[in-house]
Amino acid sequence: MKFSTQTISTIQQLLVEDFKRQVGQEAIGVDEIEQALRDGLQGIGRNSYGEMLSLLDEHQYQVEERCKCQQMGKRVSRREAQLLSVFGRAKYKRSYYHCADCGRRWMPLDESQELRPGRATRLMSSLLGIAGVSVAFEEAQHQIQRYLQVEVSPNTIRQETQWIGEKQAEQERLWQARSQDLTYLQQREQAPERHQRLYGSMDGAFVPVEQEWKEAKLISWYQVGERYGHNELHAQAIHHYVSLEEAAKFGELVWATAVEHQADRAEELVFVCDGAAWIWKLIEQYFPQAVQIVDWYHACQYLYPVAEALFEAPEQQTEWLEKMKAFLWEGEVEVVIQTCQNLQVKAGAAVQRLITYYRNNQERMRYAAFRQANYLIGSGTVESGCKQVVSLRLKRSGATWSLAGASATAKARAAWLSGSWDSLCSLPLVA
Repeated sequence: MKFSTQTISTIQQLLVEDFKRQVGQEAIGVDEIEQALRDGLQGIGRNSYGEMLSLLDEHQYQVEERCKCQQMGKRVSRREAQLLSVFGRAKYKRSYYHCADCGRRWMPLDESQELRPGRATRLMSSLLGIAGVSVAFEEAQHQIQRYLQVEVSPNTIRQETQWIGEKQAEQERLWQARSQDLTYLQQREQAPERHQRLYGSMDGAFVPVEQEWKEAKLISWYQVGERYGHNELHAQAIHHYVSLEEAAKFGELVWATAVEHQADRAEELVFVCDGAAWIWKLIEQYFPQAVQIVDWYHACQYLYPVAEALFEAPEQQTEWLEKMKAFLWEGEVEVVIQTCQNLQVKAGAAVQRLITYYRNNQERMRYAAFRQANYLIGSGTVESGCKQVVSLRLKRSGATWSLAGASATAKARAAWLSGSWDSLCSLPLVA
């Protein structure tokens, strides 16, 4: 809907005329004008919203309405309710029906418009959720009061934020069911669109949950291109999905999101991850044909403790590191392993850790061949995702979460950072 220009103009003229009557009587500053307009328009919005909902009910619903049992229910009365809107708490009246045949009682306006009496409207819920995934709920309370001039409790912000996260969880459950539907998977094969090359990365970050630390696992799907004006590759069209479940259960989410992003149908699927065993186990299980690359920077990290154990002088450490990195850069993993084996007595445990890691991931470290194929060899996308989705919001000083609260908040934040917030908030409500 859209209000007429004449209506808007009339309201404007009335406000200006009221100002004319006051302007000569007292000194008025521009800040006072702005705040007075803000207060007045907010009041107009709050009261008009409630009255318009009441009018909508009067227009749409009659003395009788058909019940779900197909019998006619009678309107008993019109009952008042309150909604938390972007203008504040608005009151409205809606018809209340009773079916004598099955005993059902309902309010058609609330059901058809997905209104939640006593709770936030869809638009206000979205705004509260954005605040809730960005900062602590207590801080979000102060921001909302400043931005919208609406008093809400931290608990209300938490409730709405996690409600959106639960919608994301419900959507993921639907994806998981669909990813196991053979008919659906066969129908997808007929679609002509395929990604030429799609990337996936997995990682984890620990969250304080119920007086212990629990790993939040993240899968990031993305494409790679050259940044305008630069030659280096960078990730784009990034979508993050998070779960606090164990690796086997997380794998079901990985597969479901892969199906949604057509990863299973991509002409070329590339995974760039660190060396965690659970990650590569899931990749082998669900995507055995994918290109597997161990993150270059993780691989190099194993060299530093060895250099420190071998040499005291920083210059010697740097010289040795650059030499080993050059071998790695060319994919000559065996040369590095052999060199370090010869130094095992001097470097001890640091060398053994390097040798074990490099042997386990030898074919995932052919960096010369990967660069030749123009693959991205760094997993910074998912590492940044772990920091942005998990650490910056769920690991704030003093934070302690319930498992359900941490999961819902993380899923809501992942949706916000992935650019799917509006589409998620527009989905039908979950119970």
